[in-house]
Amino acid sequence: MSDILNIHESTKIDATTILGGEVKIGKNCKIINSRIYDSIIGDNVQIIDSTIENSEIKNNVKIGPYSHIRPNTTLLDNVHIGNFVEVKNAKIGKRTKIPHLSYVGDCEIGSDVNIGCGVIFCNYDGKNKNRSYVGDRVFIGSNSNIIAPVIIEDESFIAAGTTVTDDVLKGEFCIGRVRNETKHGVLNLYLQNFSSPLKYFGTDGIRGIYKKELTDELCVSVGYALTRMCKGAKILVGRDTRESGEIILQNIAKGIQTGGGEIYDAGVISTSGVAFLTRFFDFDYGVVITASHNPSEYNGIKIFNKNGYKLNESQEKTLEKHLILPKKIKNSKIKKIEKDAYIEHLKTICTKNLSGLKIFIDCSNGAISNYAEKIFKGLNAQIISINTKGVINENASVLDEKIFINNMKKSNADIGFCFDGDADRVMCITKDLKVLDGDRILYILSKYRKEKFAVGTIMTNLALEKHLLKIGTRLFRTNVGDKYIARLMKSKHYHIGAEQSGHVILSDFTTTGDGLIVALYLLNIFIENKSLFEKAGRLSMYSTVSLKVNTNNKSVLKNNVVTNEIKKQEKLLGSKGRIIVRPSGTEPIIRITVEGNDQEKSQKVANTIKKAIESVL
Repeated sequence: MSDILNIHESTKIDATTILGGEVKIGKNCKIINSRIYDSIIGDNVQIIDSTIENSEIKNNVKIGPYSHIRPNTTLLDNVHIGNFVEVKNAKIGKRTKIPHLSYVGDCEIGSDVNIGCGVIFCNYDGKNKNRSYVGDRVFIGSNSNIIAPVIIEDESFIAAGTTVTDDVLKGEFCIGRVRNETKHGVLNLYLQNFSSPLKYFGTDGIRGIYKKELTDELCVSVGYALTRMCKGAKILVGRDTRESGEIILQNIAKGIQTGGGEIYDAGVISTSGVAFLTRFFDFDYGVVITASHNPSEYNGIKIFNKNGYKLNESQEKTLEKHLILPKKIKNSKIKKIEKDAYIEHLKTICTKNLSGLKIFIDCSNGAISNYAEKIFKGLNAQIISINTKGVINENASVLDEKIFINNMKKSNADIGFCFDGDADRVMCITKDLKVLDGDRILYILSKYRKEKFAVGTIMTNLALEKHLLKIGTRLFRTNVGDKYIARLMKSKHYHIGAEQSGHVILSDFTTTGDGLIVALYLLNIFIENKSLFEKAGRLSMYSTVSLKVNTNNKSVLKNNVVTNEIKKQEKLLGSKGRIIVRPSGTEPIIRITVEGNDQEKSQKVANTIKKAIESVL
């Protein structure tokens, strides 16, 4: 059969190029000394000294020299393939770069991925051939091996020389010959090339000052968007004690009702209470109106799926696409639902008789103010509770360690707990006034339960990781935010996870951070082993210095003055410390955290970085 060639007249092909089979080439292409068989080539493509077989090359692609695109491959727009690269049976996303000396086969690669030189995608796992999948904005360092079948999710960073044998979750930083050997406190500079795809969602839902960032129109649009994502959706809504909560509820209800959905109000209840009831009653979504630990002028919207897990980034992105204000707004009666099922669930957590035990609790004038004391008293304990009727988070122990210590000292209790506004965070304090944050609570849980694995974040203290290893527990880290902890726990079937800030998850009982559940569970341990709490309080930790810069300008972290200063200070600390500089996902600030074994040195490093950021604002 003769060759079938369809070549645009504006394309330039030199005399040494060989075309065979059925070939279609678009306009303004440049092809030199190459071989193209049975393939479709788009517009503005450049191919030099390379071979293309039975593949489709989209627009504005550059290939070669000396590369080979083997059968069943698709290269999307603006892909750049360097020299001595082999691609086979693969789909490569837009703007992805593969510079040279790599083999990429039997896989699907997302957009804006950087694949370093000498990277090998191995499609043999010892038993079967399988495909691997790489998300968007992923960096894969030189000489790494990707052993199929694995999924590398969006915005992950694979350091040079890493062998990836297991799935990598969003934003994870992997280094070493074994996957999940994590280098801590790393600022992923590659991601600074991209702006956030999300306009409203931060680390933990939508958040802002009511009437400013969090407008009535936005609240209506959120309710309406949920019904556009799920037609006829049944949606449960709960809230904390902020004054703006009731009007936000009404606005979300208008959006839901306009979109043909049903709304049920659980009243004032913790974030995890909404997650539990959403799953228990088989709602399509659970919505919590809260700004967690933020001051009372703030409010926000957290959203759970039907399984009680917070929306992932893809779902958040989809919701944002559906955010429109309906032209005609309906308003009907909101149905009520009781929280009794959640209260009964709480009563099952602590199985010990706490008779004679004196417990101090600080409810932060928040979501659990009307039922926390009853739960503890039901266990025959003597309860001293504060902050149950005032302004949410005002003078709350959870926000200031000195306040916590002073309140505990006044109470003369055996043990104390403080919760934030929506009670998804908890801190513990011992009788000798040692504050146990999320890191130390994670140690207690790991030791008591003899867990082999625990989940933390990039903020988890380096010293804690060493303490956990000594008791046989390996720590895995993920991004800041309890939704990322929950996601990793779910995917790996791990049972405990925590953030230093007090988000603690026990997957046996809940799908998200639940301060009350954790406090009740800790009381079981306390009755059995008080000394474990004392030991956790005495654990040596690296000193941490935390500073913040008040700004909405996240792009400042891309400035050379800032990035160079961070690199300089990292060299100064060496292996005896780490630096984390990141924009807050819940407030208009940039957080600077320096951790090390020298408090004075860490303070100087943090101050220097803060001055560098402020100098370019």
